[in-house]
Amino acid sequence: MLKKTITSIFLVVIIAVTVIPVSAAVTESYTRIDVPGGTETNISKEMYYASGDITAASLGLEESLEGITDIFCDEQGDTLLLCGESSMLICINSDYTSAKKITVTDLQGEVNFKGAQGVYADGDGDIYIADTSNSRILILDFEGVVKSVLECPDSGLIPEDFLFQPTDIEKDDQGYTYVLSLGCYYGALLYTPEYEFMGFYGANTVETTALDTLSYLWEKLTSTDEKKASSFKTLPYSFTDFCFDDEGFMVTITGTISSDKYSGNSTVGQIKKISQNGDNILYKRKLDGDTVSSSTLNFLESKKPEGAEVQDLASVTVNKGNYIFVLDGGNGTVYIYDTECNLMSAFGGGYGEGEQLGVFENAVAITLNGDSLLVADKDGCSVTVFELTEYGALLFQAQSLYLTGDYEEAKGLWEEVISLNRNCQLAYRGLAMAYYNEENYEDALEAARIALDYSVYDLAWQEIVSDVVADNFVIIIAITAAVIAGLVWLIVCLRKRKKRLVRNPKFKLMMSVPFHPFNSFDDLKYKNQGSVQIAVGITIMFYIASVLNVIATGFLYSDTLLRNYNSLYTLGSTVGLLLLWSVCNWLVCSMFSGKGNFKEVYISTSYALVPWILFQFVRVVLTNFILPMATSGLITGMETMLLIYTFFLVTVAIIKVHEYDFFKFILTSIVTLFFMILVVFIIFMCAILIMQFGSFIVSIYEEVAYR
Repeated sequence: MLKKTITSIFLVVIIAVTVIPVSAAVTESYTRIDVPGGTETNISKEMYYASGDITAASLGLEESLEGITDIFCDEQGDTLLLCGESSMLICINSDYTSAKKITVTDLQGEVNFKGAQGVYADGDGDIYIADTSNSRILILDFEGVVKSVLECPDSGLIPEDFLFQPTDIEKDDQGYTYVLSLGCYYGALLYTPEYEFMGFYGANTVETTALDTLSYLWEKLTSTDEKKASSFKTLPYSFTDFCFDDEGFMVTITGTISSDKYSGNSTVGQIKKISQNGDNILYKRKLDGDTVSSSTLNFLESKKPEGAEVQDLASVTVNKGNYIFVLDGGNGTVYIYDTECNLMSAFGGGYGEGEQLGVFENAVAITLNGDSLLVADKDGCSVTVFELTEYGALLFQAQSLYLTGDYEEAKGLWEEVISLNRNCQLAYRGLAMAYYNEENYEDALEAARIALDYSVYDLAWQEIVSDVVADNFVIIIAITAAVIAGLVWLIVCLRKRKKRLVRNPKFKLMMSVPFHPFNSFDDLKYKNQGSVQIAVGITIMFYIASVLNVIATGFLYSDTLLRNYNSLYTLGSTVGLLLLWSVCNWLVCSMFSGKGNFKEVYISTSYALVPWILFQFVRVVLTNFILPMATSGLITGMETMLLIYTFFLVTVAIIKVHEYDFFKFILTSIVTLFFMILVVFIIFMCAILIMQFGSFIVSIYEEVAYR
C-alpha cells in the first residue's frame, strides 16, 4: 500500500512538472568591476527577471511569429513586432495578451515588405518600416495605409556607388528623421521634418597613428599603377543600430568581434554617444578619477563566450534615466551601461539554447516598455518579457542620484543595495562619496578602499592628514627637531671619539658602493673584499622589499589586487632574475675574455642593487603615512632616477669585474640578455614536456587500473 502511494505521488509530480507552464526563470546575471589593470567579472544579483514569453499562441494568432527582425514600443505601450522575413507587422497590446495583424496597403493593394529589418513609430501615430530588400522606407498609419515612401535621395551628397538599404529609423524631438543604411560608413542619413534629405550625420572615424601617417606618405612617394591597383583603403565601421536619449543625443552601436580576435586586441568603441556637432561625448571615469573616451573601451567580453562564434551588437535602446541597453546578437546577452560606461548588469545568453525562459536561440532586437524589457528571438519565434526587480529599481535610482551629485540623498539607497548585493562596486563608490561629503573621512576611506575608488580615497586621505597635522603641529615639530638634534649629537660624538658605526671592512665596502662605485668595485675585484653572505642577504632583502611593495604599499599607490597576487612570480622576478643574470653573464663573458667569475658577478650585481632595495622600503613607509596622489609624480621621478643610477652601478660593476671597456660591456650585455631569454624558453619547454610526460604516465596508470 505504501509503495503504491509513493508511486502515485511521484507520477502526480511528474505530470505537474511537464504540464504546468513555467512562469518565470532566473538567468545568471553578472557584472564587471574595475580593478587595477583591467576588469573582473562577478556574479551579481538580477536587475531583471524573465516573467514570460510572447508567442503566437499566447496572442491568439493563427500565424507563427516566424522571421522576427525588429521590435518597438510606442508611447501608448503598444508593441510593434516586425516579422520582416515573412512580410508581417503585428501590433501587441500593452499587457501582451492580444494582438492584431496590420495589413500594409497602398493604392495598388497589399504591400509586400519581405526582407524589412526595422520598425519605428513616432508620437504622431505614424509607423515607419525600413523595407531593406526593396530599398525604401514605408510611412503608414496604424491602419496600415501607406502615406509616403522614402527612397534613395536624389542629391549630390550621395556617392554614385551608394546602395540604399535602410535597416533602422529614428526621429528626434525636433521631428528630424535619421536612417541607417546597410553597410553605409558615412553615418545616418538625415531628413528634415518634411523629409528633405540634408546629408549624413555622426559617422565613425578610422583611428590612425603616427606610423599610419608615415606609411601613407611613403605610399604616396613610391606608388605605381600596379601598387595602386593592389592597395586597399581602410574604412570606418558602419552603425548597426542607434536611438536617442532623453537629452537628445544619438546613442550608436558598432562592431563585430570575430572568433579569431579574442587575444586581447578586440574591437573597441562599440558604444558611442554623438552630440549635435558629431563628436563622441561618452566617457568613462577611471579609478583614479581621470576620464577616457568610450572609443578606447571594449564593451564586450575579452574572451570568447561559450557557444558564440562572434560577438555582434545588434540592438540598442535607452530608458528614461539614459541607461543604455545593448543586445549582443552573437550570444544573446543583454548589457546595461550607465552614462559613465559602468556595466551595471549583463544577463541572458544561451545562443542556440532557447528552450529555457530567459535565454535565446537567436536574439535580434530589444526594446523597453516602461520598466519592462522585451527581447525578440528570431529562431525561437517569440518575445521574452523581462521585469525590473526590486534590486534593479534601487540600483537605477541610487546611481541616477549619484550621477547628478545628490550623494547624501543616495546614501540610504546605497545601503539598501548593499544589503541585497554586497559585491556591488557602484554602491561602495556611492557610499564613499556620501561619507566624504558628510566629512566622515574614516568611513569614506574604508568604502573607497572596497570600491577601489582612488580619487575619493585620495580626497579623504588628504583631509585626514591635514587634520592630524593641524591638531599635532607642535608635537610634530618638537619630535622632528629632537630627531635632528640627536643625529647631529651622535655624529659629533663619533667624530670626537674617532669611532665608526661599521667596523667590518666587507660590510663597509657594500655600504660605500653607491657613493664610490669605481673604488669599491676595484677593492671587490683586486682585494677580495666581496662577501657571498652579504650578497645572499641583499638578495633576500631584494625579495622582501619587492613583496612588501605589493602587499604593504599605500592604497593610492597599489596597482595589484592581493587576491590575485602570487609571491612566486615576485620570487622569479627578483631572486630568479638576479641569479639568471649572474650565471648567463659569467658564461657569456667567459667567451669574450672576461676576467670575472660567477662569484664576483653575483656579489657585484647584488651590491649595485642596494640603493634600489633601500628605496623600496622607504617607498612603502612614505605611501602609507604621508603621500597623497598629488605627489605621485615625485615618487615616479625618484624611482626613475634610482633605476637609472642602479643601471649605472651595474655597468660599473661588470666593467670592473671583467676588465672591459664600455662598448664591450654593451655587446656582452646584449648577448647575455639574449642568452637569458633562451634559457627561460628552454626551462619552460622542459616544464611543459615534464607535465605532458606526467599526464601520459597518469593516463597509462588509469588505463591499467580500470582494466
